[in-house]
Amino acid sequence: MSQLRKENIECPHCHQEGEFDLWTSVNVDLDPELREKIFSDELFMYHCPHCGKVTGIPAGTLYHDMTHGFMIFFDFFKPDDYDYAPTEIPEGIGLQKEYLFRAVFGLQRFKEKIVILEHGLNDVAIEHQKYMISHVIMPEIAEKGYELFFAKTEEPNEEFPYGTIYFFYDDEEKEQTMQIHFAMDNYYEHKLACELDPRMKAEGCMCVDAEWMAKQMKEE
Repeated sequence: MSQLRKENIECPHCHQEGEFDLWTSVNVDLDPELREKIFSDELFMYHCPHCGKVTGIPAGTLYHDMTHGFMIFFDFFKPDDYDYAPTEIPEGIGLQKEYLFRAVFGLQRFKEKIVILEHGLNDVAIEHQKYMISHVIMPEIAEKGYELFFAKTEEPNEEFPYGTIYFFYDDEEKEQTMQIHFAMDNYYEHKLACELDPRMKAEGCMCVDAEWMAKQMKEE
């Protein structure tokens, strides 16, 4: 079940206190509206009842999706000394062995991870594919410091008999969001490559992100 804690917040604008709904855990099967609040950012917004100003509250949460069988330990900020060791899962979370556990830092990456896992995709393969796109196929993405994100997949058609996979990144020079797509076959090739590469094992509650992938790719 979702867990809510009421916290007193001092508004940084008018310095009056008000109450903020702090969701320490979110079960989107039991409370589907909370998923929408994550994607609209509303879950992390404090609305001051005194002055009406809205303030972002960078509070982490535990995200639980029973339908798709995954849990995400989310926080806004990654520690400076983060070593990518598996996150220890608290006792009492007695879930099935087939559950996938992930640690995620950053709100945009949190949303992306949810969508990836809801699509039933392998997140390691997605990061592997993103790495190759950003560093080999379109190296200007990495050179300019842009980050590539998974967007969606589309059903098979005559041009792409196995479907299509889409990614996007924000081009700061052009001030617009750029979308690119590939045949779904390309994803399956990366998935197979990850299954055959011992560096791509992500057992336990791992943080599988762009930095993790770059770290793994440098290993021999």
